[in-house]
Amino acid sequence: MLNVGCGRTFHPAWDNYDLAPASPEVHPIDLSRPLPFEDGIYDVVYSSHVLEHIDRSRVPALLGEFFRVLKPGGVVRVVVPDLEKVTREYLRQLDIAATGDADALVRHEWVTLELVDQLTRSFSGGFMGRTWASRPLPSRDYIVERLGNEAKVWLDRFDEDFAVGKYQPIAPEAIYLSPPVEVDAEVAFRRSGENHRWMYDRVSLGVLLCAAGFEHPRACAATESTLPHFAKYCLDTEQDGRVRKPDSLFMEAVRPAAIP
Repeated sequence: MLNVGCGRTFHPAWDNYDLAPASPEVHPIDLSRPLPFEDGIYDVVYSSHVLEHIDRSRVPALLGEFFRVLKPGGVVRVVVPDLEKVTREYLRQLDIAATGDADALVRHEWVTLELVDQLTRSFSGGFMGRTWASRPLPSRDYIVERLGNEAKVWLDRFDEDFAVGKYQPIAPEAIYLSPPVEVDAEVAFRRSGENHRWMYDRVSLGVLLCAAGFEHPRACAATESTLPHFAKYCLDTEQDGRVRKPDSLFMEAVRPAAIP
């Protein structure tokens, strides 16, 4: 079982690879090059929140590599931010906010950031990060609902830093008053990999999977998989069963079985 671009979320039962390994259990890999594995050696390839960081023109080749290293009948599971889900939520909050509902105005501002900030930011963390560092933060519960426990961990960490005077919180009215970024620094940042380079929905990702040779692409829940006992690895869920990244699209597809 291969976990590509695992970050800090991995399981020892898998072969775990990342550009910047966060643990001795994770091996380095450069996804701009062909995968350094033989053909047809894996039963499953899993990749979470990786494709959106790769230039759209390079994604077909990477999915082709996933196909190549899978055995016939093997499963690919790809997780990305869900363009459909965030867009529907944006439109929902827009309609409520347009009535003058104060709480919806706060939610609308956040979900707008969620939709566009990581595609457009020119400095690390972007305006989304500056929002997380602002106090008071009336959208806190909504942020955690949208992004899951990882967001809660970051927000709690900010609170701890503020409490000991390590940093000063950003005033809400100053969130968008970040200093200008020099052109060279912005270019270097955008090459760092933090930005999203594209977004996907169940249709566009399904089309790409089929073009790479996979069959039967389908969107599924974080807790659902054709892979036996997938939930026990806690890749898409926490130990308590909560979804790790609720804003995600979870898709699986199959490499066709060999022709007899």
